[in-house]
This record gives sequence, C-alpha cells and structure tokens, in this order.
Amino acid sequence: MARTFLAIIDYLLGFFALAGFAAYAFANGAPTEERWVNAFKVGACLAAIELLFLSRREQLANRLIIGANLWLLIGGIAAFLEQWWLLRVYQQFGEASLFATMLIVGLVATLAWRGGFVAVAGNKRKVLLASAALLIAVGSAMLLAISFKGNVKLAAVLPVIALAWFNRALRGYVQHVA
Repeated sequence: MARTFLAIIDYLLGFFALAGFAAYAFANGAPTEERWVNAFKVGACLAAIELLFLSRREQLANRLIIGANLWLLIGGIAAFLEQWWLLRVYQQFGEASLFATMLIVGLVATLAWRGGFVAVAGNKRKVLLASAALLIAVGSAMLLAISFKGNVKLAAVLPVIALAWFNRALRGYVQHVA
C-alpha cells in the first residue's frame, strides 16, 4: 500500500516545481520583472522540496525533473542573492536555458549515473541507446525553444510534456528489452 501511495505521489509531483513556477509567473498574463524574480524564489523552494522527496526514493529519479529543478534552484539562488546578471542570462536565452540545464544533467547522467539519462536499470547498451535518443530529443526541444522564444506554450510547455512522454516510452523500451 505504501509503495502504491508513493508511486501516486511521484506521478503527481512530476514537474510540480516547474508548474508552480509557471503558475506564479504567468498568473496575470506576461510576468513583470518583480513577479519573474518572485517566481524563481517560489520555484526554487518547491524544487528543493521536490529534490528532497526524489532523493529519498529507491527508484531512480527522473533526470528531466532533476534538470528542471536544478534550473529553478539556480534561478532562485540568483534571485535570493540578487545576482541579476545570472537572471539576465536566463532572460537572454529564454526557455532554451531550461533545456540547456536538462541537457547538461542528461550528459552527466548518461556518462556517470546508473540508469543513464532515462533513469532505468537494464541492459547497458539499451540504456545508452535510449539515453542518446533522449539527449537528441532535449537538444531538439532546445532548438524549438530558441525558434519560439517568448511563446511559452510552444517553446516550453509542449516540449516539456513531449519529453516527459518520450522519456516514459524509452524507459518502457529498456524495461521491455530487459
């Protein structure tokens, strides 16, 4: 029963911190600079809680969620410490900065972490192949974010959803082959 409850909580949390950030930032239309900074503060707090929860689980944590939460933590720390230069870098790269962080996490995970970028135990060759496919997908999402910069739905929301589903399919592929 406890395992089922944790699985349900895990599914519901998913990209909870990122969703909280977006909800706060875009609650009343395009975010003002103040609301943008505060959204990073709120998002960083949610990301810290989410990462704490993910670290306590036996199952490997979703690397896309780790990447999104790391992006929020960096932005939140910059906001709390008033490191405006870093938030300007985020602003300059727009939604692509999120995918750049996911890509960095993906590269590290593929090369150094058990389960690779797809975060699933299985045949090493299949895990590497699936991780490479996910890296390519995140790189493609980053290119979409650059192309549609400023259009949050096309540059961030839809690509994040597509990546989450693609990751789930890749995990299923690795598990099925094992």
